[in-house]
Amino acid sequence: MASPTIVEKSCYFISNVSCYDVAKDFASPLLAALAVVVSVFIAFKQLSKQHQNTLDAQKEEAKRNTRVELFKDINILLDQSTATIRQVNSYCFGKKYSNLEMKDQVDYVEYLELMKNFSNALLAVVTKVESHEIVNLKLFRVFRFALQSIHHDLLALQTEKDRFKVLENIIELTNDSIMYFGDFQVCMQNMAYGEVFDADVPFRIPADKRYKVITNCPKNLDELHDYFWQETNWGKNCIKYENEAKEKFSS
Repeated sequence: MASPTIVEKSCYFISNVSCYDVAKDFASPLLAALAVVVSVFIAFKQLSKQHQNTLDAQKEEAKRNTRVELFKDINILLDQSTATIRQVNSYCFGKKYSNLEMKDQVDYVEYLELMKNFSNALLAVVTKVESHEIVNLKLFRVFRFALQSIHHDLLALQTEKDRFKVLENIIELTNDSIMYFGDFQVCMQNMAYGEVFDADVPFRIPADKRYKVITNCPKNLDELHDYFWQETNWGKNCIKYENEAKEKFSS
């Protein structure tokens, strides 16, 4: 009986050497090379991730520093404008309570002086805030709308014949301005220092819920945006002039 013959196929590109021997000889170097490639790839990904994390951290740090510096800058202006508006408020308040009836009037010359001081204080803040809206578009725009609506009502008093009413309205408008200034300062403090100190300054809670409060809550800002734009005299006039302009230039 013939014994079985074991046949080994030689590797087709090397004679007298089997494919198994070739694979066995090259397997370790190939695996080592593959391991090196994989290690380099993983290291590269980790370095890329670390680099991106560093860039993100630097970006957040730049934003934080910008908010802090802007808060300091705006806060100085707010303090200056608040001082002026408080002077107007104190003058009118003292005039109102200078008699037993707690009622007095402001003549036209007095009004013009009070209006000039009050108006300049408001517009200085409006201009500053409008030029930095990119920091927080909703918050800065709502705050600006609030001040512009007050400024509109202040100018409208020029045609008011009831000089007693003029005094009452100036007191109310200065009070509203001071409240909105305080709201905005709270929002800016929380934006600038909230993460640093892991705390937030609480917002104003008026006893009379009819008074508006500016917060950094998106829902609140949307509601206030609609209110100042659609329900105030200033907002209604803006819409009216916009519609007139569209009608005029669309034809």
